[in-house]
Amino acid sequence: MEDQPHAIPVGTTGRLEAFPLSNAAGNHAVLLREADAPRALLTAESNAGSRERVVVVPLDDDVELRVDGDAMAVWLTQGSVGVPRAAVPAWASTIGVVLLLTVIGFTLLGSLTFFGWLFGMLGWI
Repeated sequence: MEDQPHAIPVGTTGRLEAFPLSNAAGNHAVLLREADAPRALLTAESNAGSRERVVVVPLDDDVELRVDGDAMAVWLTQGSVGVPRAAVPAWASTIGVVLLLTVIGFTLLGSLTFFGWLFGMLGWI
């Protein structure tokens, strides 16, 4: 049992697991399974060029294949735009709002002072 590779959890729930596979010919693949039911196989095949072709084999009807370039962007943004794991403390939010309002107040006060001086120098007031 010790020589079997460890599973890597996939997805948000961790019910899907990825298992590395290899055969006697030296071909390597990754098997995605959920509760001992295989879901998809990810492997590669040799190509005439220098790159290998990635092959995804769906093993059940609930596997979605995305061919567009947005699939990677969607996956990446789920971690950065999704629901935060730890909420910001209320005191930190309060300090942030007070600092923001202070900056806005000083900006308005500085603008009024500058334009009052400018219009006074031009004789418009």
